[in-house]
Amino acid sequence: MLLVNELTSDVKTKGSIIKVLSRPAMKDPLLLVGLPGIGLVSKLAADHLTKEKAAKKFAALYSRHLPNQAIAMKSGRMRLFSIRFYHRKMGSKDVVIVKGDLQPLTVEGQYEVAGDILDFFKELGGKTVVSMAGYAIIKKSEKPAVYCTSTDKALFKKFVSLGAKKTGRTVPIMGLAGLIPALAELNGMHGACLLAETPGNLIDAKAASAMLEVIGKLTGQKIDVKHLEEQAKKAEDALKKFEETARSEQATAPGGAAEVIRKDITYIR
Repeated sequence: MLLVNELTSDVKTKGSIIKVLSRPAMKDPLLLVGLPGIGLVSKLAADHLTKEKAAKKFAALYSRHLPNQAIAMKSGRMRLFSIRFYHRKMGSKDVVIVKGDLQPLTVEGQYEVAGDILDFFKELGGKTVVSMAGYAIIKKSEKPAVYCTSTDKALFKKFVSLGAKKTGRTVPIMGLAGLIPALAELNGMHGACLLAETPGNLIDAKAASAMLEVIGKLTGQKIDVKHLEEQAKKAEDALKKFEETARSEQATAPGGAAEVIRKDITYIR
């Protein structure tokens, strides 16, 4: 991992580069991870929390394990895929929110980026890591349950007291949603993952709302979710356009992105 500031011109082609835009003062911050996964529950929750609480971006991670593409924005600006860090004081608690365009594409990349995120957070003085994810169910629930799993008994009991439940069975948690809190223990930190029920075949605002309700209780700050449905609709429209483009581009290339999109989602991520 290479840390750079805005004025640094160093380039690294292997591993992650973390570009630090500012150094907000923090005391024992909480890390909340919300990256794309099933039902886009965690991404939607992180996006909404960042916007609702006017969290400020202070760093961004760039990795060779993200797609080998740049994004041409409507404004004319070009940017790379990235994973971004935001800070906001919620009550008496400093909260660092991690969100991004997508997750690394390989197993090696998942481990490398998870480790780099944890190393950076440890430098910020953090000890508690909470990831958010979707929990696949067959039928949509009007009031999705939120489950918790943790490397720390006290942290697990805390979430149960806030309304989270045990999964009741052994389940895999794929990608960074599982790796980051699990690896946190090896870095001397406490890790937990919150899992909100979702059928996974749509962008699930209700699941994201249930997740944010627990996060609000944890931080002692109520989180207004009235605009979540609208945000989910916009995200779903954007996803449909992406799927249409992927299918068109992969029409003559079997096994590509379009085929992946059509596969049923049967795991937690």
